[in-house]
Amino acid sequence: MFRQIKSAIIWSYIYRFRSLLVKILAAVVTIAMIEYIYGDVVEYFRLTKRVEYLWIVLMIKWMLVFLILLYIGYSVWKVGKPKNKKSPQKADNKKPKKRALELESMSKKEIKNLAQEIINSKVKRRR
Repeated sequence: MFRQIKSAIIWSYIYRFRSLLVKILAAVVTIAMIEYIYGDVVEYFRLTKRVEYLWIVLMIKWMLVFLILLYIGYSVWKVGKPKNKKSPQKADNKKPKKRALELESMSKKEIKNLAQEIINSKVKRRR
């Protein structure tokens, strides 16, 4: 029973974070390829006796590895961050301000007519 629950939890997390897991796996494969290519380039420069260029290759290798790790870190941070959706409260807060500006420019008679229309519409809704 416990194994089934544990397995279900693990598979639910794998399903939930599958895109992040694919990114991490791709990053690990890419870093392994960078290491393999780096070893070949170092061997080539040693055979051709161009050792003075090895520091450039080393810097490029570590910049690529560092950028990949930053990308994975950003992806993990982005998953943990809540999504920003416009809340209905913000939209409601804007309407009264706009309404207040409209009311300031209206005459007393227009405000009275508007209030009467609002009252009538609410009375109709109740029926």
